Amino acid sequence: MRRVRKTRRTTATRRRARRQNTLWDRITERFHFEMTPGRRWLMYGAGALTGVGMMIGGIVWASGVDLPGRIANATRTAVADVTLWAGFSVQEVYVAGRKEATRSQLLDALQTRVGEPILFFDPDGARQRMEDLGWVAEARIERRLPDTILVYLTEREPVAIWQRNKKFLLVDQAGAIIGSQGLDRYRDLKIIIGDTAPKHAAALLAMLAAEPEMMARVTHAVWVSGRRWNIRIEDAIDIRLPAENPEAAWRKLSELEKEHGLLKRDISAVDLRVPDKMTVRMNRKPTAAAHRGDQT
Repeated sequence: MRRVRKTRRTTATRRRARRQNTLWDRITERFHFEMTPGRRWLMYGAGALTGVGMMIGGIVWASGVDLPGRIANATRTAVADVTLWAGFSVQEVYVAGRKEATRSQLLDALQTRVGEPILFFDPDGARQRMEDLGWVAEARIERRLPDTILVYLTEREPVAIWQRNKKFLLVDQAGAIIGSQGLDRYRDLKIIIGDTAPKHAAALLAMLAAEPEMMARVTHAVWVSGRRWNIRIEDAIDIRLPAENPEAAWRKLSELEKEHGLLKRDISAVDLRVPDKMTVRMNRKPTAAAHRGDQT
């Protein structure tokens, strides 16, 4: 039998193997490591996530160096496939604070659907689109991995109806235009007229509310010359308020109505624009000749 002769190279290899085995034994003994099936799948998952991260980085790098669009699209498609395989897809959308905004409006603003890659969803872009909706004053959108989108809404509260160009639009306390959606449910709100009337609606309503009995008789209000209000009472009498301190004039009119029943008389207008002075315009009575003319 031929005897195998040991060489220095063989001896060195065996020593190195013994050192490596000894080092691995120390590591496993110290950390009590055991390759169980659960840990094996955990390692697989970590590897998949690492691959996803590398592909996302590839997309960012491709965009930065301006590679041809075909390569960038191919990279994006590959990332989408991997993320969907790993379970990172939109499956649930939760909305809090919705009263008037419709489901279809919110879904259109999100620009995503169930089953699409959640890592490609843009929360900031969706927030901007939602805040462009008339009813939405503020939106906060969160992406909860692996599969959930959370939407928190603060909706506007309508305070008046703005009549402009034969259209009726709801407006809120800050003067923001909500739109005509839901108008039927808010027909009891006061009507305001004038190009910049919504910006002054809050101050007007606060003034009117100070005299509840008078406010109940107000039909609408007209913002005149960008500086003052004309109030229409029972769709019959115009109250011309001053630009300065209209609250005092409105309070004075209320006192006169309570004490003397001023607005129950046959009048068409009350002018309060000049301080400490009131001008009342009576309705014109038809003459006898006019009566005879109507009868003929």
